[in-house]
Amino acid sequence: MHRKPKHLFSNVNSFFCGLVQKVLFWSICGLILFACKPRNEIFTDNPASLVFSDDAIIFDTIVAGVPVASKRLKVYNPNSQAVQIRKIFLGGGNNDDYEIIINAQKSEIFENVSILGRDSLLVIISARIRNRNQDEIYQAYDSLMFELTNQTQNVKLLTWAENVNVVSGVLPCNAIWTKQRPYLLKGNVEVPLGCTLTIQPATKIYAFNDAKMEIKGSLKVNGKADSNAVFRYFRREAGFENLLGAWQGLRLRKSSTNNQIRFAKITNAKVAVFVDSSEVLLEGATLQSASEATLAGVNAKIFMRNCLLNNAILRLFQAANGGEYELVHCTLANYEFFFNRQEEAGSVFFNETGAGEMQVRLFNNIFWGNLRDEILFAGENINLSAANNIFRTQTFRDVLNVNNNLLNVPADSLFRSPRRFDYRLPSTSPAIGKGIATSITTDILGKTRKNPPDIGAFER
Repeated sequence: MHRKPKHLFSNVNSFFCGLVQKVLFWSICGLILFACKPRNEIFTDNPASLVFSDDAIIFDTIVAGVPVASKRLKVYNPNSQAVQIRKIFLGGGNNDDYEIIINAQKSEIFENVSILGRDSLLVIISARIRNRNQDEIYQAYDSLMFELTNQTQNVKLLTWAENVNVVSGVLPCNAIWTKQRPYLLKGNVEVPLGCTLTIQPATKIYAFNDAKMEIKGSLKVNGKADSNAVFRYFRREAGFENLLGAWQGLRLRKSSTNNQIRFAKITNAKVAVFVDSSEVLLEGATLQSASEATLAGVNAKIFMRNCLLNNAILRLFQAANGGEYELVHCTLANYEFFFNRQEEAGSVFFNETGAGEMQVRLFNNIFWGNLRDEILFAGENINLSAANNIFRTQTFRDVLNVNNNLLNVPADSLFRSPRRFDYRLPSTSPAIGKGIATSITTDILGKTRKNPPDIGAFER
């Protein structure tokens, strides 16, 4: 049988046809893949401006040399396509004052940072301002730069900072602290036995985390009505003003004598002032925002004039194991605006149980709060003298309803605004003109008292 021979070029034709088919196939696939790539992943060559969550990042006012909490900046890409930021860096070139974190990485310069279309980038900024060795509050400026392919944008960085004298351990004998520059307590700070620490008017004392001041010698705080000395937590950003329990507070030990705290504001402590078998005069003092107590005494001698105690979870004032306590023209008020007291009975507690005699003298004071009993007594040997006070009490109504004391008065008209820590008296307050004349002629603000005076620390 005769077989028709194959054409000489048939194999070549088959080869080229197959090649063309493969090229055509992969080209189509490439076009499909390209067409399927999301538009927001394709980089634009001429991006519109980035949008920032803040025009400026501001820290107000921090302690120089001490790290503070970070702030967040969101960077938005308004383009439908992805944008590549060529470089993110500090424009001032001063990397000692600010720290930048992007994608959990810390660096001085970030390069080729991508943001998908309609997406955002989170930038973490921390201030770590250097000590400038100057007394006045100063400003630290910089700019966070974003360099794109067609433009450069920036976000301003601004921090107010102040230098401090850092103190720790045992202080020099007979030290004098002035208002020239604040003091930062770190760890345990001790006034040694036989020595006196004198604090002048308007002096600022900041406390680092869990710091404590132990007084084994003497403490003399000489503030004035218009220039209080201030003890507080070192963080000054919004939200920290009324923080509870950030540091330990002042501890007046058994060996300490002749302690005086005049016109001082002590806040943010666990126990603002603890008097351990010692003695102290508090005049014009404000003790506020404590996680345990604003004032506590154990077998102590505590004399108080024109003082304001407020905002403590457990107690405003607790006395135990005997001692002598005299309060004249003081306001002790405790509410639950910022915490739950969990029905902890009595902001003020005099507990003599098993300790011998306790002397308690109360004149022209306000003992108030949101609980039914804001003052309690325990023990058989409390020698109590109380006149012309205002009490919120149910348990001790019969004991305290004497000597022109007022019980359970209308709460709404007693103070101006307890929620704002304003315990001055409104014109309708039942405390006005209900006091008894004493040797105290001015109030906590230095205002002259009338005769008869108003009850509490503030004269109307």
